Amino acid sequence: MSESTFGSPLSSVPSDELQAIDVASATRLLSGGVVALVTSTWRGESNVIPISWHTPLSSSPPLVGVSLEQSRYSTDILSHAGEFVINIPPKELANHVGYLGSLSGEDVNKFEATQLETFSGRRVAAPLISDCCAWIECEIVERIQTGDHLFFVGLILSAQAHSTIHDGSSFLPKSETTPLHFLGGNNYSTLRESFVARAPRASDAPEEILQSMLEEDLELSREVREKKEEEFGKLAKELEKGNVIDTKTLESELGIDIGTIDNLDLSKGTVLDDRNS
Repeated sequence: MSESTFGSPLSSVPSDELQAIDVASATRLLSGGVVALVTSTWRGESNVIPISWHTPLSSSPPLVGVSLEQSRYSTDILSHAGEFVINIPPKELANHVGYLGSLSGEDVNKFEATQLETFSGRRVAAPLISDCCAWIECEIVERIQTGDHLFFVGLILSAQAHSTIHDGSSFLPKSETTPLHFLGGNNYSTLRESFVARAPRASDAPEEILQSMLEEDLELSREVREKKEEEFGKLAKELEKGNVIDTKTLESELGIDIGTIDNLDLSKGTVLDDRNS
């Protein structure tokens, strides 16, 4: 087990490949989730903005949250509309997503600019984008100022998804159409692999695993100590006989400074040591 300065026998020494991340950019480490095209309607005008800062909040009641920078036009529209739709785009809309992110709804009608087709929702006035693969209609129940962003808490009123990409509980990675994931900048991805994690058995209880690891570690330490004692005994006998010993090789094999061993008289025998040569 690796030596550690963190006080836990399970800790390891940090990798040399670690790099410091500017705290202002640390949120980008959370990138990788599905992209959301958030639509809203106010005073007869519809708007859409691509975001990656969204999250589930509660199952009962069903709540989700979306976070928008306060200075954005879309933030003002959402505040007045009181409702929104989370549209989940597939890979085929990647270029549209990038383009929509470069536009401001204050200067141009984004739906006219992109010619995206829409259909009516079940519970809200905001449009649902036809070429997306899933839709979540929400009513805003709370607004929270979080630094330079405004966090909208949405109560889910209705949700739909294409049966070819969702089985009712999760997305289907092998489907030809999968949700678009945002990685940062202009980089995107899609689900490529699906696997099932093994559920822990009773024998896999954390405390039992820990005990097993500690026992293995103690056994290994005992074996190493016994081996060293055996080698020290042989070394002492060789010195008593006046034979030649190579301290550099022995120290490399045993992982210890032979000069620090008590009751080992190095004045006897012939010592080979080229460390100071």
